[in-house]
Amino acid sequence: MIEFLQHKEDTIAREILAVQIPAYIKETEIIGFDGIPALQEKVKDIQASHERFAGYRKNGKLIGVISYEKNMHYLTICRLVVHPDGFRKGIGRALLQFVIDHNKDAEKIEVVTAENNTPAVSLYTQAGFQKAETVKAAQGLLLSVFHLYPKRKVEIILYNEKWAECFDEEKERLKLVFGPEIIAIHHIGSTSIPNMAAKPIIDMLIEVRSIEAVSQFDEQMKANGYTPKGENGIAGRRYFQKGGNKRTHHVHMYEQGNPAIERHLLFQRLSQSSSKHSERIRRSQKTAGGPAP
Repeated sequence: MIEFLQHKEDTIAREILAVQIPAYIKETEIIGFDGIPALQEKVKDIQASHERFAGYRKNGKLIGVISYEKNMHYLTICRLVVHPDGFRKGIGRALLQFVIDHNKDAEKIEVVTAENNTPAVSLYTQAGFQKAETVKAAQGLLLSVFHLYPKRKVEIILYNEKWAECFDEEKERLKLVFGPEIIAIHHIGSTSIPNMAAKPIIDMLIEVRSIEAVSQFDEQMKANGYTPKGENGIAGRRYFQKGGNKRTHHVHMYEQGNPAIERHLLFQRLSQSSSKHSERIRRSQKTAGGPAP
């Protein structure tokens, strides 16, 4: 059974060390390096950690531990240890999947292991991680940095009248962030078109006085759950995402007068007009008993 651990409790911290120390001793034998910092950790170090811990128990005994830190939508695995008694039983893979499953909004997951730690490298590779770089550490030890970019599930659902309310609520929040820099905020994209099925993501177009001034609000946007993406491939735009892999909002910002603003709004008007026309046809067909054969 896997569960989150209250590592600040003395008993739990001691259990974690009872798994961690023999696991790292075994790793020193594999990689030929005995300077692993975690081998020097004490109970107080575990208790003082800001990491989140989870553990694998068998018959009540803790035999596997994983811990991680999360900053916005970027997650770093800090330790993944299995007691030698639990080797080759899929415990490490189960702990890894537990963290992934409980952080579905994570856009990137990073983990570091010794380059010659073959079992760990195999575990991460099989879990879908890709090697990003090699880093030279103390005494010539080579570390492999692995990244995983979880796939975002995309779904199309029926139109929801609450999307308009979600837009209005977010609009007021963004006004508080950008203040007088904002000229206008428009609800665009499929969620703005009545009766159209869409991905449940609110797209917002914001006209601002100066596009260069937008970056000074990045920290405030982060505090509101957004990830600043810069131009993100479109010159003259500033783009923000909210919700990580469980995306809820996209914000597209352009300086007043940018031609992209009118293109977005023209497409919006055409889409809404088409939607209203389709709805009129649907109602007339229903009144007449359905379409002619």
